[in-house]
Amino acid sequence: MSNSAAAPGRPRAGARRAAAERLPRSSGRPPYRLVADDLRRQILVGRLAPGDQVPPSRILQEDYGIADMTARSAVRVLRDEGLVRTEHGRGTFVAHPLLAGSLSATADRPHMPTDEYTELSRRIDELDDVLDTLLRLFGQAGSLRRRSAAPVT
Repeated sequence: MSNSAAAPGRPRAGARRAAAERLPRSSGRPPYRLVADDLRRQILVGRLAPGDQVPPSRILQEDYGIADMTARSAVRVLRDEGLVRTEHGRGTFVAHPLLAGSLSATADRPHMPTDEYTELSRRIDELDDVLDTLLRLFGQAGSLRRRSAAPVT
């Protein structure tokens, strides 16, 4: 990636550990969607810039603790959205917004998102993170309440 000293397509070890922690495992969404959401977020905030290589599925498997098909499905979602492009034998790369915007939009290849869409998506992702945190805290509070209400033997 252009922003780090790590090998291309491979984030630093700290970033990899954080990747697995970012996935809300109890969200009810399929894991491939969670990984696609996280990669999309990285693209939209510029952590993965146009032309940067998306980590290969082997690295995504290690980073997120997922299966190969899950990693490939996550990348397919981003490719279907027009956010990434795959070059046979080279890898998958973040699409250039100007090039992607000049392509005719179809159901399987939409235009790149506008700045307004990007900002709204970022805010929605932040709200999703807050909601996940609240749900986790409510679950912990309920567990503590049940334990304190249980008769001591």
